[in-house]
Amino acid sequence: MRPRVELEAVAGEVWPGGYDLTPHKTSKKLVSVLDVIGTGHSQVSALSCHGSYLATVTHEPGTNLVFIVSVSNNKFYLLKRMVEQCTALLFHPHQETQLFLASASCKVYSINVEDGSVVVMQGHSLPVVGVEAGLRSPVVLTFNPQEVLLWSWPSMALTNRLRQQEPLPVVWAGHVWQRDELVVAYSCGSVLLWPGRRATTEVHIEPPEGLVLEFRAFAASRGGEWLVGGGQSHLFVTYCLTSRCVAQVVQLPSSCTDVFRCFFLPAVCPNYPQVLAVLTSRGVLNIIDFTNTTKLKTLRAQRHLIDSVSVSECSGFLGVTYDNSTTKVYPLRALLPVAAPGEVQPAVLAKEEVAFQIVEERKKEQQQQEKEEDRKKAVVKDVQELLDKNKWCRILLEFGSFPEKYRRVIWASVLELPRNYSVFSALLDKGTHPAYQELGETLQLSDGGLFKALQRTLSCLAHWAPFLAKVCYLPELVFPFVKVYRTNPLLAFEVTATVILNWCRLWFEFWPSAGVTVLNLVEQLVCEADPSLLAHLMRLRVTAECYAWPLFTSAFSRVVSSSDWLVLWDHLLSSPPSLLPCVAAAFTLASRHSLLSCTDAQEVELYYQQESWVSVKKVVDQAYDLHRQKKKVYSLNKVCGDFTPLPSGGLPLFNIAPRPASASASTQEENRRPQTLRSPTTTTTTTTTPRHASPYPSPTSFKPKNSHQSEQEEMVYVIGRQELQQQEEQCLDSIMKLRQRHLAAGLT
Repeated sequence: MRPRVELEAVAGEVWPGGYDLTPHKTSKKLVSVLDVIGTGHSQVSALSCHGSYLATVTHEPGTNLVFIVSVSNNKFYLLKRMVEQCTALLFHPHQETQLFLASASCKVYSINVEDGSVVVMQGHSLPVVGVEAGLRSPVVLTFNPQEVLLWSWPSMALTNRLRQQEPLPVVWAGHVWQRDELVVAYSCGSVLLWPGRRATTEVHIEPPEGLVLEFRAFAASRGGEWLVGGGQSHLFVTYCLTSRCVAQVVQLPSSCTDVFRCFFLPAVCPNYPQVLAVLTSRGVLNIIDFTNTTKLKTLRAQRHLIDSVSVSECSGFLGVTYDNSTTKVYPLRALLPVAAPGEVQPAVLAKEEVAFQIVEERKKEQQQQEKEEDRKKAVVKDVQELLDKNKWCRILLEFGSFPEKYRRVIWASVLELPRNYSVFSALLDKGTHPAYQELGETLQLSDGGLFKALQRTLSCLAHWAPFLAKVCYLPELVFPFVKVYRTNPLLAFEVTATVILNWCRLWFEFWPSAGVTVLNLVEQLVCEADPSLLAHLMRLRVTAECYAWPLFTSAFSRVVSSSDWLVLWDHLLSSPPSLLPCVAAAFTLASRHSLLSCTDAQEVELYYQQESWVSVKKVVDQAYDLHRQKKKVYSLNKVCGDFTPLPSGGLPLFNIAPRPASASASTQEENRRPQTLRSPTTTTTTTTTPRHASPYPSPTSFKPKNSHQSEQEEMVYVIGRQELQQQEEQCLDSIMKLRQRHLAAGLT
């Protein structure tokens, strides 16, 4: 039977008596080992470093009572009565009996829980909202939104005062004793560091650009290398304190709607050296593996919310306070998954290991750190010069491809991705788009993580541009880019959006039919380069829609291997969008011998559905030649347009739509047939032969089941059927005339 304490008297004993918590600190069952039941309305608690004491404050009408539960002596007693409300409560992580208690009267009390001696720490002009003390730190920090005070320990004398000059509230302040530096974090995400506790020298770390987030909580890792912060969002930012930069922005699990408080847990298992606890404003505690950014466990009650959490530095226990004035103590090991044998016990710090013994070593470490920082700055400068945008073309032409290790970084720089975190977060909050909720039924991927990344990217694209949800080949087009950026959802979305806006802008002019304009360009290039090949395709009744359109809709992923696909898109992304039709024509020209051996149209279609033997280097070289020779003849840059990156701070309006009919014809047709023009256009798709042994799925497996949805959705545009057929006939007529002219030239 677990012990229970009811704080109904001034003093009493823990029931049942003689209960010892030590054997339970390695328990793997998530069951409380101590229950403390208060009588007031609100309550805050704190555990001592070795778990010998539990301090709790209960609020009753007109007074606040501070109780101490002595776990080792199996008793509890009233320590202090206060009129003001308690704003912060903390046991010193090195001194077992020293309790810091901050009140709304702007005072901080340092109380010895054994003899009741009190040291009053005065100096704040506003109530203190936090107290921080490191395990081996020689200082104690107290802070409020406007000021940070430093107190020497154990004398508790005021040594320094950091006042905030700008109107930015302080959220957290701490001391990294490993490098003897002060860290102050603000609500905007900025972090200031004072090496050596010198107020004249400071290092400023700015939050990521484009991230608009009101930070409410910060926490430093046990080793002092990392600082994490979050607020009213499911994103949290990781700062690298050694490199003085932002390391990454991580998306929390769905149960973490925001970050109300966060802290790192002591290492109790070798398989999980760094574990982060995140408390949300909804009273849910999430345990996250910081190394792999994966959720380990969620702690919540069915009827009550979690108000506050405290952790014991060395005993391996966690104190959780609920909104019904009940505090429960859990073993930390029960919050982690069951691991293999070979676990370690929580580290126990001897009192003889005083923090002042490492002062001399800090100077050496600081000198080594400064040298390491200078070396890193030089390396970063060299890398920036090497990866300058003006030099990428030379690197690509000399080596034929970008370095595999830096390809994702180079692509992001070439496309000038803005990294709009807030915009992408808003799209993620909309959830899965209805068009792709049943994607798993039509698309079978063995990699569940890759499937979720694809579904997430498609949903964000559909929420941004609803028209794209109707494009049946969109999953096949997006899939290879998502595969490259599967670990970075933001870049996966921005890369695919940039590719669609720049390289696919001509594909939707005659939707749901194929893009006649871009196919006409490809056929003209093939005619100019090899008239006899075009004549053979004409005899087989094969058009550009049969051999060029599958290349476009699959982004060439059907006909080339994964490694060749990366090399091909190295050149495409580094060149103007007008190179894309040249690459399609070059692939057809390079496949001349295989196409001439085909005897019917089905064999040609089958050839473009499977991986080819054609050399990508040969295709790229011939594409560059075609682009250089025919760029001015066909005005490729004017037809395909110039490259336009995504704007910073938002997304552009997706105005790429099918080409409308003429105004007069539309008006007449609307007056004559109003019901026909307002009915949605229906499309039919033909199932093609699936690709054999392809690294990417076929387009038919990607097709979402959204026929019912497409019938109900109102179409963004209206196209007269007769006008559309007229335009197609005119384009086909011009193509046939061009074919006859080149065919006559080839036969003569």
